[in-house]
Formats: sequence, C-alpha cells, structure tokens
Amino acid sequence: MEYWETENRSGLFIAGYKNPPTNYFIAAAAVEFSELLKTWRQPEVKVIVLSGAVKDRFITHYSVEELVEMAENPEVLEASAHSMIHGYHTMLRSLAYLDKPIVVGMTGDTMGCGLELSLNCDIRIAQRGDYRIGFPEIALGILTGTGSQLLTRIIGHGRALDFLLRSRIVSPEEALQLGIVTEVAADAKARAIEIGEALMQQSGTSLAAAKRSLVRGGNLPIEEGLKIEAEEWLKTVVTQEALVLMRDYVSQPFENRRAWIEQHGVPFKPTD
Repeated sequence: MEYWETENRSGLFIAGYKNPPTNYFIAAAAVEFSELLKTWRQPEVKVIVLSGAVKDRFITHYSVEELVEMAENPEVLEASAHSMIHGYHTMLRSLAYLDKPIVVGMTGDTMGCGLELSLNCDIRIAQRGDYRIGFPEIALGILTGTGSQLLTRIIGHGRALDFLLRSRIVSPEEALQLGIVTEVAADAKARAIEIGEALMQQSGTSLAAAKRSLVRGGNLPIEEGLKIEAEEWLKTVVTQEALVLMRDYVSQPFENRRAWIEQHGVPFKPTD
C-alpha cells in the first residue's frame, strides 16, 4: 500500500499512516483504508493498532488543497457529493462496528478527519508534546464530516457545541481532561501496542460481545440496549473459555480474588 505501513504480529495488526511531510489525509488513502477494513474482518486478526508513520504526525487533517479543488468545481462536487459522503461514513462506521478492539496511538497533531477516525476507535492514546487535537473546520468556513455527532456522544452536548463553534484545538492534556482521549503517553504508538498486546490475552469472544453491546446498543433506548447486552451475555457465558476462567477465579481464596482480577485485566495509565 502507498499510504499505510502494515505489520501483523500473530493477530495484532498494526497500521501506520504515511503521507509525508504533512500527513494530510486524502481520498486515495481512504480507498486504501477501506481495503484494510475488509482484511481486519478475518478471524485471524484479533486486535488493531493505528498510528502515524511520519514523525510528529498522526493524521494532521484532511487535505484542504483537495477541498479547495472540490469547492472550485461545484457542479462536479454536487454530482459526486452523495457517494463521497456515503463512502466516508461507511468507512468510519465499518471501523467502529468491527468486532475487534481498536487502539489508536495519536502520534502528533490530530485534527479534522484524523480526530473523526480516532473517535471511531475504542481506546485513544495521545502523544505528550506540543501537539494539537481538535476540529478546525468552522475556522475554515466548513463543517465536520462526522465530528459533531461523534463528539457529542463522547463528551456531551454542551462541551461538544463549545468545542466545535470555537474551532478549538487543544493540547493532549486538555483532550484527556475533556474525555476525548483515554491516556497521554510519552510514546503513543508504543503504548498503543502495549495495550494491544494485553488485549490479545483477553477472551476474544468477550471483547467482541462487549463491543457489539456498547457500539450497537449504547445509543438505543435502554430497554433495547439491555436486550442486546443480554443476548451477548448468553453468547459468552456458555463458552469453554469463560468456564475455564471462572473456575480459575473461584479456585482462589477470597483474599486473592481482587489481585486475580487486576492481574488478568489490562492496566490503565491515564498519564505515564
């Protein structure tokens, strides 16, 4: 692939975006990413890690040069807008709906569509340093592609409205405080891979069930969401893997059980 460096570590799939020197996102890169999404549906892929493959960059934002070219040809844009927007939405929703954990190492500036892509990932690790995270679209006279909907669901209506209307671009630490990212790390890619490796040790059935329950049921009325969660719970509890783990847990003395849970989970470090 021209725009994505990929590596498969026995089911841990790592993809780094490369479009030097700016690492702007472009239409050709989106086409490649959609192809990657198809391969990630294969059962041998267990966990996905995304990052930038250009120093101090994740996905800076979408190429404004491409947007200017579109805006200068309104008739062409109007004719292709529906399919273009549909394709972009399909790409991002396909990412969010993957039944695999997706960890993103935001290895530098992450704005516009770079942040939109990140918000569709499950765990977001920002790189510590003089970097910016946000949506500059209003300052450019346009609107986000999906950001208004995604950000509202993650940080709430009031904060999202303020963030978008003021075209805020914030530091990694501010993004952590707002709940936009999960952690801030000195090396976001290394930390994302560390988390990915830990997730590889978890039950794949349970991870997939948790994602389906949260992603598909999280925005439904609670009665419908609870129905999805109950269905997913039934799928997990009857597996041999679950039985082995639960038997191991109950074989522990009571005073050792909390340590067992901590040992078998994935460590959380808001900052390192």
